[in-house]
Amino acid sequence: LIFCDPENGWNEIITQAQMRCQGELAREWEMILRKEAFWGESMGDDRVIEPYFDVPYVYSESDWGMKETKIGGQNGGSYSWNSPLESYDSLDELHFPSISVDYEATAALASLAKKVLGDLLTVRIKGRWWWSLGMTWDLVNLRGLEQIMFDVYDYPDQLHQLMAILRDGTLAKLDFLQENALLSLNNDGTYVGSGGFGYTGELPQTDFDSKITRTSDMWGFCESQETTTFSPDMFAEFIFPYQLPILERFGLNCYGCCEPLDKRWYTVRK
Repeated sequence: LIFCDPENGWNEIITQAQMRCQGELAREWEMILRKEAFWGESMGDDRVIEPYFDVPYVYSESDWGMKETKIGGQNGGSYSWNSPLESYDSLDELHFPSISVDYEATAALASLAKKVLGDLLTVRIKGRWWWSLGMTWDLVNLRGLEQIMFDVYDYPDQLHQLMAILRDGTLAKLDFLQENALLSLNNDGTYVGSGGFGYTGELPQTDFDSKITRTSDMWGFCESQETTTFSPDMFAEFIFPYQLPILERFGLNCYGCCEPLDKRWYTVRK
């Protein structure tokens, strides 16, 4: 089977000149539908075109108590950032992110989608709460990409403390989403991992209750592209032990993205 995803090349396949809608939301939905039409009519790969239109929850999510300052990045270009955690003496200023869901706005969005699409597609409310749960993106945003390479030598204990905070905050997020019935199954045409879909007969669990989806009924995903320069031993000490409790929450898992895993395989296969 072949799946071809243009990713950042969509702007060349479906140009702004082709778009017909005017409003921001309308153009977002138009782009989603145009992509599906292109996949179905022109791409020629094996991606399944499903009869659904997924509407995400309307929500806000706080940061870890600190926020990086991004420099550049316009029009999809390169960027740098100033990391806020300049000293580990400020660790006590960090806190877990919190999620606030606007259920009324979510219902209104789903109602609008149903009104627009009629009986052409089945509208589903389906949360998009994360891509990766690997945490090292948050790590380098907070501390700095180059700085963490020094930290493994200069501040190993403090780096462990920071990774524990990120782990516990991520687990708390999963708890919140599960306890509030905000999770959705991803054993279908949902994009999973770093380039695939969730189709499987192994999920959900045999005791699945359709009223509430658990993490154990879902695919999980971690990666650590930001630590490519770490040795296998450093990865095994500072990164994977904090990812493992998160991965263990899920029924099945994907691991890895653009980072090479040949020297990490014996750790990840756990």
